[in-house]
Amino acid sequence: MIPYWRLSAYYFFYFAFVGAFSPYFTLYLQSIALSATDIALLMSLMQLMRVLAPNLWGWLAERLGMRIAIVRLSALASLAGFSVFFLTTEFAGLFAAMALMAFFWSAVLPLIEGLAFAHLGEQAHRYGSIRVWGSVGFIVAVLALGHSLDRLPIEAVLWVTVSILAGIVLCSFIVPEAPRPPPQRDAASFGDTLRRPEVQALLGACFLMSAAHGALYVFYSIYLVDIGYDKGLVGWMWT
Repeated sequence: MIPYWRLSAYYFFYFAFVGAFSPYFTLYLQSIALSATDIALLMSLMQLMRVLAPNLWGWLAERLGMRIAIVRLSALASLAGFSVFFLTTEFAGLFAAMALMAFFWSAVLPLIEGLAFAHLGEQAHRYGSIRVWGSVGFIVAVLALGHSLDRLPIEAVLWVTVSILAGIVLCSFIVPEAPRPPPQRDAASFGDTLRRPEVQALLGACFLMSAAHGALYVFYSIYLVDIGYDKGLVGWMWT
């Protein structure tokens, strides 16, 4: 039986975190007097860890055959890393917290995607009806938090985000492990895969898309607030 609602809840909270963190965390960093350079350095850790860590976590999950255990560990460690933001406003401490959170956070989505498709099996066409709850979570979080920040101090970003991370942890413990797919003995090597023209084109497109969105993700909300938009309207712009 497909754990439809348990997977849907996980996607809801995962992308609710994105909806709370991406638009508003930079506003919090600005409020504690970090420079634009410092903010960019901190936020770049999220992308850097997505380059480095998923390969390690994916290899470890494949090696141990414990995908959901690693998802749970990563969720708990991400929550612990983010909690450090409550303890310091010094750049070194913030850098360590972001690096810790991002390193573990980067493991979560690739593994949960693999679990989702393993559970779906021959019903992969139902993936969209599960994934759509992630979009719902993003919209709910970005709009609700944006309007709330028009009345609450910017520190509320920390409390809302850590609560969502706690929701991710809880959801990780109700998503069951899925059967492992049989090994593909004739699968191409990593190097051979990278040399395929279509793979190179895809990676190039992803690189350009990420480069184009980098400044937007980091400074868009700061720019909108600086020119007079309230945070509720910032949320609508992000949706």
